[in-house]
Amino acid sequence: MTPYGYPSELYHCLLDEQPYYLIPLRLLPQYVPDQEYIVNPNCWFSWHGPLMPDKAVRANWIEDLCPSDHIVWVDDPATGIIWPFWVGEEYLSYLSQLAPGYPVTFDMPEHAKWVLMCANIFTTPNWTAHRRHDWMEVVHDTAASFQRGYVPVSGLIHPFHVGALRRYYRYQVRTGAFKFGDGQVSRRYAEHNEKVTRFFHHQLTGAISAVARTVLKPSYSYFVAYQGGSELHRHTDRAQCDYSITLCIDASPEPEDVSPWPIDLWTQDGVSQVWQHLGDALIYRGMQVPHSRGRLEDGCTSSSMLLHYVTEDFQGSLT
Repeated sequence: MTPYGYPSELYHCLLDEQPYYLIPLRLLPQYVPDQEYIVNPNCWFSWHGPLMPDKAVRANWIEDLCPSDHIVWVDDPATGIIWPFWVGEEYLSYLSQLAPGYPVTFDMPEHAKWVLMCANIFTTPNWTAHRRHDWMEVVHDTAASFQRGYVPVSGLIHPFHVGALRRYYRYQVRTGAFKFGDGQVSRRYAEHNEKVTRFFHHQLTGAISAVARTVLKPSYSYFVAYQGGSELHRHTDRAQCDYSITLCIDASPEPEDVSPWPIDLWTQDGVSQVWQHLGDALIYRGMQVPHSRGRLEDGCTSSSMLLHYVTEDFQGSLT
């Protein structure tokens, strides 16, 4: 159990304990005091009732997350991702006095305001327009670069969830929830369509479709936790991996900057190495671009979500 009584084996991202120590500090925004905040009109408080139909239709696999009567769902107006944030007693005392779309009308600790601002539960009145503008710039820049068959993308996973994912997967690996070794890499823990990975896999579909400039659907996903001595030999992927993401979730020792285990991409221009910060994604054409990783040093670990997509008209098996 976590200090707040939430079961460690079930995924949750609790506002009351933010910023969790496993969040990379570089991901956290600065707090601007005396800012005019409203409660984000794109969020939904679960204690007001079930998710609205337009949000519920996009909230796939939420039954695999930690159940709670107190969750704030934040709908990103740019990517269409719906972020769940669990609410404990302290933050419920603040949020129960508020409603989406209305101004923040009472004083609360500055730290609590900062946490709620980080979660995009508190926003400025023009936040939606700014968020859409910023995302369109990301799409423009990444979509152009993606013509070479791969592109790194930062910021797809909310910082609070990066910390929560690191904790959740460390617990699962430590308690033997995942099989050790498979046909591709003998020194990694791996789980096909792991339930929390699958939730994020589906949530990211719209964002990846925007970068790819084509309508995609999820095929299958893996969570992998490589141990020292791992090596990923050069290969291309099968038909279910036409568009793929390698999303860096964790590494040890704790990286001061980028994770020290790069991905090698074999293109017509030669071999390119991509170094990832925790929370970074690499989007690539898995069937077209051979990829590999050299030997991971002894005593080191590296964990990733592997998320695979196909075009909407794909007719084959999705597993």
